[in-house]
Amino acid sequence: MSRNDNGTDIVSSELGDNIAANEQTIAVKKVKEIPAGNNLMIVIGLVLVGFFVGQLLASIVMLGMAIANGLSIESLLNDPNSLYDAVSMEAALVSQMLYTLFFTFVTPWFYLRVVAKKPIKSLSTEHKVNPLLLLIVVGATFAFMFVNAYIIEWNMGWTFPEFMSGFEQWARQMEDDLAAATERFTTFDSFGQFLLGFFAIAILPGVGEELLFRGVLQNGLQRVVKNQHVAIWVAAFIFSAIHMQIFGLVPRMVLGAIFGYLYVWSGNIWYPIIGHIANNGIGVIVAYLFSLGLIDSDMEDPESMPITLSLIGLIFFAALMFLFRNHYLKQKKHT
Repeated sequence: MSRNDNGTDIVSSELGDNIAANEQTIAVKKVKEIPAGNNLMIVIGLVLVGFFVGQLLASIVMLGMAIANGLSIESLLNDPNSLYDAVSMEAALVSQMLYTLFFTFVTPWFYLRVVAKKPIKSLSTEHKVNPLLLLIVVGATFAFMFVNAYIIEWNMGWTFPEFMSGFEQWARQMEDDLAAATERFTTFDSFGQFLLGFFAIAILPGVGEELLFRGVLQNGLQRVVKNQHVAIWVAAFIFSAIHMQIFGLVPRMVLGAIFGYLYVWSGNIWYPIIGHIANNGIGVIVAYLFSLGLIDSDMEDPESMPITLSLIGLIFFAALMFLFRNHYLKQKKHT
């Protein structure tokens, strides 16, 4: 070139170099993108690490409060349940909140911020929340409770072969311990305790577990298996299994799958969050009213649930889920 004296060709050369550099940068970014399979393994690893670290932190905090209240290590070793007797209800709930915050908030935040480098809003393709659909979600969640009582009874009746008797005994003991812990966490002496319990048991897990299991894990599975139904049910199974209740595995898995379908159909993480909060919250409210003697029915006990009421609940649940799905099917047809 011979026109460098006016700078034209120099600018053109620099522009070409910049374009080439940008293209190389884009290429590098594409190369550095984590393959779907590796990404899923990272997600599962983070879920496991978050679960155990969250449990450890909550246990350390609760143990510290119990020792500060006079509990001896010898007493704890002789009776692990003495840990709960040595702390107040408020302290136990705070410990539970610490576990939930680390496991279901820090874990998805770390994945999105550090690994995926995406904002939390990337978990939803739709960000508007329809009030009518929210009511449908809450109504469907409530209606399913009348059906779930029988799934709970069926799962509780599982028996294992003789060679697995040791495992069954361990699982039954684990179930009894968790049931006792649940009763402790839902037996409130005051309205203030009830509000704290509602926040710790309904709101925090409702938000955090959906961010983690539907928003992060289910999406990670979807990218690998390329099948939304498989992704929904595998994520629901992991969601249920992480609660360590063999005799409560199926009802919680079915509930997780329901939240998964709400998420897939709508593309909005807020609908499964609201459904999850409604499920846990209704349970906490019923337990509180039951403890006050204002109601004499347990929604999870099939013996107190007439079969006709369960059938009506099933019909309402199916109808409301159909309305929710149909709303988004129509919306997609018009776009």
